[in-house]
Amino acid sequence: MKNFMVGLFLCIALAARAQQKPEFYSIEVKDQGTWITKIVERKANELVLEDLVLGKITLPKTIIKSETPIQEVLYVELGLINDRSIVGILQDFQITSIQLLTEKTGLLDISRSQIKRIQRIQKDQIQGDSYVFPNPHPTRYFFGPSAIPLKKGEKYFQNAYILANSMQIGLTDHLSIGGGVVIPFLFFVTPKIGFQVSPYVHVGGGLLLANSFINDLPLGLGVAYGSFTLGTREHNVTLNAGWGATKQNTYNAMTSQSSSTWGMANKPMFTFSGMTRISKRCMLITENWLFSVNENTLDNMQQINGTKSSRAGIISGGVRIMWNNTSLDAGILSPAGGGSSATGIPYLDYVIKF
Repeated sequence: MKNFMVGLFLCIALAARAQQKPEFYSIEVKDQGTWITKIVERKANELVLEDLVLGKITLPKTIIKSETPIQEVLYVELGLINDRSIVGILQDFQITSIQLLTEKTGLLDISRSQIKRIQRIQKDQIQGDSYVFPNPHPTRYFFGPSAIPLKKGEKYFQNAYILANSMQIGLTDHLSIGGGVVIPFLFFVTPKIGFQVSPYVHVGGGLLLANSFINDLPLGLGVAYGSFTLGTREHNVTLNAGWGATKQNTYNAMTSQSSSTWGMANKPMFTFSGMTRISKRCMLITENWLFSVNENTLDNMQQINGTKSSRAGIISGGVRIMWNNTSLDAGILSPAGGGSSATGIPYLDYVIKF
């Protein structure tokens, strides 16, 4: 009986060990990015790591910014020396080989000498047996923002119509600052915050501050807004609501003169936008604005005698063509309301993330 109990205990222990998940760590190394490793040994001032690509390596703790145990299923893309790639679930890695579980082929044992890089990816970035790079610009539509924030250190430059240039920089994982110019008319500043409150919900807000280079030109806007984004980085909709001041033309009937002044908007401003990915490199985008404008009113002699407020907007739709860090947006803008008669204005921008 005693021998039976000892044998049963050993069988249970071996089975548990066989099913035990290898402990992987995400190690962020200063100036080297994030590595997927095992921790072999902890020393007073060093960590001995078993890196998937580099093998066994010792790093001083002074260059390690963070270490996080990976508890969830670890999806990765392995880049091979023949320029092919394989995607799947990382099972384990030893001195000479790596075990990867793929959807079509099952468990593969891949020689480490064949691997030149590894990249951690999300499950929804795998289509069949291929890796689909993430949307490089989920934080913005054509121009308007989503509540999804830039990560710390991320930056992008946007050029639209040649004359409109802007840049946004992530100061933290939740705060970014940016601005730009529309030559030769105006400049603008765009601070923004954003937080993920659930897997499919982001909330945030920011400021849009714009003013003309020309004193008498009635182009100016100062708006504080809140953002609500529902969905993922690949498929989402966003509602922005804001209120602020606009630069307006005012008319003095006594002196028969007009001038540009700042005044609070009579009504809030809204944007409703959305994006959805339809292929590896293509995404559909819509961005729609609703705001108030002041229009001159005329007397019986067709002379300006004041202003009135009315609703206006911009409706747009188009596509985003994507690469790993760049995108090209093309669409059609259609002004609506406010006495506008223009329709079908082409839109084109190019954005690079670095």
